[in-house]
Amino acid sequence: MPPRRVINIVNFIRYDEPRDPRLDLLEPVVRQMQLLREAGLPCTWLLQFDALVAGPCIDFLKKHLPENHEVGLWFEINRMHCEAAGVAFRGRDGLNWDYHARAALSVGYSPEDRTKLADTAVTRFSGILGHLPTVIAAWYIDAHTLARFSDRYDISAFAICRDQHGTDGYTLRGAPWTGAWFPSRRNTMIPAQTDAMRIETPVFRLLGPDPVHQYDLNLGEPAQQVMTLEPVYPHAGGNPDWVRRYLDHLCFSPALALAHAQAGQENSFGWPLMAAGYELQIAEFVRRRKAGLLDFECLGTTGEWFRGHYRDTPPQAAIALDDTIANGNRRSIWYSSHHYRINLLLEGDRLYLRDLHLFDENYSERYLTTRCDTVAARFDALPVLDGFGWSASTADRALGHWMTLDADGCESELRLSGNPAVRETLDGKMLDLEFPLQAHGPLRLHLEETGWRAALENGSLALVVRWPREVRTAFTSLREDRLHFSHAGFPYALKISAGKGHVTSGGFRLTANPDHGLGIRMD
Repeated sequence: MPPRRVINIVNFIRYDEPRDPRLDLLEPVVRQMQLLREAGLPCTWLLQFDALVAGPCIDFLKKHLPENHEVGLWFEINRMHCEAAGVAFRGRDGLNWDYHARAALSVGYSPEDRTKLADTAVTRFSGILGHLPTVIAAWYIDAHTLARFSDRYDISAFAICRDQHGTDGYTLRGAPWTGAWFPSRRNTMIPAQTDAMRIETPVFRLLGPDPVHQYDLNLGEPAQQVMTLEPVYPHAGGNPDWVRRYLDHLCFSPALALAHAQAGQENSFGWPLMAAGYELQIAEFVRRRKAGLLDFECLGTTGEWFRGHYRDTPPQAAIALDDTIANGNRRSIWYSSHHYRINLLLEGDRLYLRDLHLFDENYSERYLTTRCDTVAARFDALPVLDGFGWSASTADRALGHWMTLDADGCESELRLSGNPAVRETLDGKMLDLEFPLQAHGPLRLHLEETGWRAALENGSLALVVRWPREVRTAFTSLREDRLHFSHAGFPYALKISAGKGHVTSGGFRLTANPDHGLGIRMD
């Protein structure tokens, strides 16, 4: 079955913006609605609690909402919300909304208070709009709260932020890069592996991150810049060339189950910053829809399709074999299943393993049962190789290097002679990659739900994983045929299914078996 290729336009609405009180927060909603109605495009509007119960936006939506639009909840916490739920607001004095993690995110409150906040939001929403919300999203929603929403209210779709480091104090690393998954009851970032641990509503990722560059922007710095589909960024979602390249990947690249992106913009940027980018994107969306290249639908509709077609999280891919930046020489291949995610980075004629994260439904997120008391927060999966978090700078990166070994065991890095051939298997679950090489080639990689394998046609293959010596990583040891790790106090191990491993001074080396290649089990 060919992949679905879907864009959900999602605009979320705040009642106030204390960082710039002069902003007109109704104008973006009015202008966005006008463009969307003229284009006939569906849209999901998400209201923060205060915008639901006060201010002009809710009345505007009631009056002007087309039949092919939907309204849901943007579940960031504010003072009005807390007062309605009988919960103490944890933001700064004098503010109705405070973006710090301990105030705005559900994890800033005890599990008991999260339940009160969830129930209050849904009750007030249904009282005002006459129906339950089908979509609930925020930069992050913890697994306890997701389970409450899904189990009690049968929500169709959730959405959380893309991977990022330090933006607004929030760090998210390791979940599926794009698409959707059924989360574990212990960790929103991790797809469940069993029925007992699965939350029945899928989680989607927000903002449409650049599949090549967003991952490792600002290596070694406290926070990352943003390179996403958001129209306010002139180098990305506000740039016609970048938008065209991004959408080409979404339309034409192998994707397995689902090629997905969220478009739209929150009203708290103000209309002047987003106007040009929003208008150019709507025009491009209309062209792509007319050509039959992309489906546009409400996020709730996509969520219902996803959970109607899949019981377990299906494998998904995001592949960019042309740089999203004109005249660039970087490309990227993302693959994820309900067991792991992996990323391969191509830079010029070099191929690297850039990211590898394990999904274990038993790994609990940090704030599952306790509240976050800090202005910043971290949400993650289990790193095997964290090419961002384990790197010191752009000149000193944590990467896996694909090598060939001579008779004396000396390493020589493999060089590409072109882009790989990428084949999706007929069952839509696996990717076969064949990388042409200047010598010893080709290099073949097989990515499947439970792990991956690699083989070199001529020569002895090795994967050498290195990181800066001063960086603390999750790797602890190699014993027999298993790589051992510990992250946030949680131990885990991976089986080397083909080949053998060696610990090095700055990482580890995996050497292929002459007959069976190199393989890692990720289940």
